[in-house]
Amino acid sequence: MNEDQFSHGLHQHFPQLDGLYAEHGGFYEEFLSHVLLADVVRWAVGLFIEADSGSVEEITVMQLVDFVEGAYVQGDDEVKELIRFSFVENLPYFGQGGYRIRECLTGNLLKMLMER
Repeated sequence: MNEDQFSHGLHQHFPQLDGLYAEHGGFYEEFLSHVLLADVVRWAVGLFIEADSGSVEEITVMQLVDFVEGAYVQGDDEVKELIRFSFVENLPYFGQGGYRIRECLTGNLLKMLMER
């Protein structure tokens, strides 16, 4: 999976991101996947903060994390770098709002988080 396939798959699996994709398309002259993915993290953290246990919002965040983990496994080196530096590195630190989203991470994402 390359970067374009990852971005397309992310948008396809999460239509809730339509506004974010449109905003990026209108604001930047070119598609900046690193910036977009950092904004996706902020969106997911906000969703997680508002989520109740077992809610649609929590399930959406879990599905997003699963999608990103799968993309990391199937992705080429550019996708792996994108996920490491624009997804994992933008997750909140302990004590910041929404930091408990980190508890959703498994596999490679959790490993990268523990290395940071």
